[in-house]
Amino acid sequence: MLRSAAALCLIFSLAACGEAPMGASEGASSAPADAPASAPPGPDFSGDFQLVGTEPFWGGRIQADGLTLSRAGQPDVTAANTGVRVEGDVGVWGVGGLVFKLRPEPCSDGMSDRRYGYRAEATINGQVLKGCAARPEDLRAQPRP
Repeated sequence: MLRSAAALCLIFSLAACGEAPMGASEGASSAPADAPASAPPGPDFSGDFQLVGTEPFWGGRIQADGLTLSRAGQPDVTAANTGVRVEGDVGVWGVGGLVFKLRPEPCSDGMSDRRYGYRAEATINGQVLKGCAARPEDLRAQPRP
């Protein structure tokens, strides 16, 4: 009798393997309906950024309160920060006369040992300036040039 009870337990255990829970269709996810879909994380464009370029020398800032482009011998150009638009793996700030674009990719300014985590592009009235960008805290953590 003990043997037949053990055999029945084994049969029921094996029969339960691979079966979907009652009411679930085969191949359905067991995640709750309100669980976020699993997607690979995209680039992080949150927070402030400092931009720098050479030939010609230029600098830029992306901050919550605005965008700023500085160039030698010219007045700073500022614009409202209306937020980032993500286009593929590129973050885009601004519209019209001043636009900044960042792509997460190691970058060197060619003049220092500083490491930048983003390639930068500034477009001012149709002129494209290329350079690098990083978060201010990432730059502060590195040795000064």
